[in-house]
Order: sequence, then C-alpha cells, then structure tokens
Amino acid sequence: MKFQLPRYLSALLIVAIAIPAVAQVTDDDLRRARLEVERILTDSQTLSDQIQASWARQYELTDEIESLQSSMAHAQLRLVEIQARLEKVAVEMYMSSATGASIMAMFKVGSGDRYAGLEYLRNVSGSDESVLDELRIFRNQLDGQTQRLAEALAEQEGLNVELAEMGGQLQSRLEAAQVHYNVLVERRQEEDEMRRRLEEQRRIAEEEERLFRSTSTTQRVTATTVQTAATTTRPPVTTTVPTTTTSTASGATTTSQSVTTTTVPSPPPSGGGSCPVDGPVVFSDTWGAPRSGGRSHQGVDMMAARGTPTVAIFDGVIHRINPVDNGLGGITVWLRRSNGDLFYYAHLDGLADISVGQSVSSGQLLGSVGSSGNASPLFPHLHFEYHPGGGSPVNPYPLVRSLC
Repeated sequence: MKFQLPRYLSALLIVAIAIPAVAQVTDDDLRRARLEVERILTDSQTLSDQIQASWARQYELTDEIESLQSSMAHAQLRLVEIQARLEKVAVEMYMSSATGASIMAMFKVGSGDRYAGLEYLRNVSGSDESVLDELRIFRNQLDGQTQRLAEALAEQEGLNVELAEMGGQLQSRLEAAQVHYNVLVERRQEEDEMRRRLEEQRRIAEEEERLFRSTSTTQRVTATTVQTAATTTRPPVTTTVPTTTTSTASGATTTSQSVTTTTVPSPPPSGGGSCPVDGPVVFSDTWGAPRSGGRSHQGVDMMAARGTPTVAIFDGVIHRINPVDNGLGGITVWLRRSNGDLFYYAHLDGLADISVGQSVSSGQLLGSVGSSGNASPLFPHLHFEYHPGGGSPVNPYPLVRSLC
C-alpha cells in the first residue's frame, strides 16, 4: 500500500499548482470587463436614440406620402371630370357663336376675365361660378400636394441614407461588444469547468488518503492485537456514552442522548427574471411611437448584434410559436408565466429547440435576434411585448430596464 501515498501527494501538488492559475480571472476582473462592455453600450445609446427618432419620422413620412398620393389621385380625377364638363360647355358656347376670348376666359382661374366666361355659362347652360371655383380649388390643392410630396420624398431619401449609415455604425459597435462579451463568457465557463475538475481531483486525492490511513491503522492494530494475545489476556473495555435522565410526572424516567447535526443552507430561491436579450443590447422607451400603417408602437425594440441569444425572461411555458418568416412579427415566440402574464418575442432570426407546451426556465435559450417579418435588415432587434395577465399590452420598458 505504500504506492498510494506518493499518488496522493502528486494529486495534491497538481491541485495546489493549478488553483492559483484558475484564480487569475476574478469576479472583479469580470465586473471590470462588463463595465467596459457597458461603456461601449453607453456610447451607442445616443446613436440608438437618434436611430429611433429617425425611424419614427420615417414611418410618419411614409404614411404622409401614401396619404398625399391618394389625395392627389382623387384631385386629378376630379379635375378630369370638371374639365370634361367645361369642354362640353365650351362646345355649346361655340355653337352659339360665342367669341374665342369669352371661351378662353371661362377656363381662367384668375379674377380678371373670368366673369365674362361666367356670363356665357349662365346664358348657355345655366351654370354658375361654382364650377370654375371647384376647378380652381382642385388645381391649387394639386399644386400644393405636388410640392409637399416632393419635399417629403426628399426628406425620406435623406433619412434613408442617414439611417443606413447610423445602422451600420451601431451594428459594428454592438458586434464588437458581443465579441468581447462572448470572450468573457467563454473564459468564465472554462474557469468553472477547471474548478470543477480540480475539485474532483481534490476529492479523489482526499479519499485515497483516507483509505490509505484507514488501511495503515488497521494493519497496525491487527499486529498489536496478535502480539498482545500471545502474551496477555485482558478484559474487554466498556465505553459509556453520557446520558441525561429526566423524571416525568408519573415517576417514569426517560433517557436522551445529545446529538450534533449539520444543516446545509438552502439554495437561494429561483424565479428571478432575466434580460430577454443575453448579450450587449441598447433600447429606448418608444412606447406609442409611430409605426407603419398608422399604428403605434406597443413594445420595446431591443437592438443587438444579429444572432445574439434571446432567452426566457421568467420561468414559464411556451404558449405559441411561429417558426415561419411571415406577417409583421416574422419568427415569433409567446411565453406564458404561471400567473398568466404573456411575453411576445418578434423578428427572430431563428428558434431554439423548443415546442408549444414546453416548460422553460428563466434565462433558457428561445431564439436569436434578427430582422424577420417587417423589420429592416439594417436594424436587427428583438421586438418585446408585455401582456399582464394575458390582456392588453403595457409599456415593457420599465420591466426590461430593471433586468438588462
């Protein structure tokens, strides 16, 4: 059994050497690294706010342009109808030998010779000034709308260029932050694994030492007993455990023995929330901001590098899934909490291995940040909604702000 002692010492030596190397990256180091990531995100927040403002303005312009185009189409149709009516009147005036000057005056929208043309309208067709007034109104309306449409289109084009530039800058920063964050996570995982292995080696070494000492003691005791038995016979030794005797009211006695127990502290309660985006993320309070189709924003857009993991915000059950890139939200997940709260994840690039009815824990992977649905590929983000009790959505910004 002598060979066990050197192996035990060797194992302890390995542990003693390896532990300091693992401890080089401390929690303080990780906190400082996280602060560096947060510094990058702080610098990116202003850019994100600008993007959100420009984004909202772009939606406003899109709706205005669509409204202008529809109104202009209606005005042009009315102008065609009025022109046709006036042309019919002009023919009638010509057939009644009206002068060319009078006919031309009828089509003017100024206040000069228009009254001469109106006199002929009254005499020939019974029309009055309202026909030419309608023509003038629609022409002025169309001219104003044409000018405003040109201005809106120019502003929209400029915004598109600015958003493309800002989107590229933001993604570059977020991707850099994500790379740094991933390195930190990997280093921490490697350290945890190394600590686990070292603790296992330590446990094995201590167990071997215990067995070694136990075997050595048994051998010494056996040898001593044999030697003693050959020379002397001694009476057995009796050991008495201290007891406590207590008299009861009936005269009976009870005996108790003091016992020492060790209580292992219970683990901290689980159920704490997790940030829906597991990585560097920036977001603003955009509740109620304009969105396409005249809608208002009913969630929070959490911008992150494409592919950043999205996770369960609380323990819950997968309520609904849309794995296909269609509709406004694209690839989506609904998570239901035990109290009935619903959480909506939209614009995902893909889903984790999850299914409807599956129970998930807070922080468990659900999918990844993307731009499916009607989201712009320039701005990968998670559209996140909060429906307390499964009802109408409320502003989720305070909730995610407290967790992210």
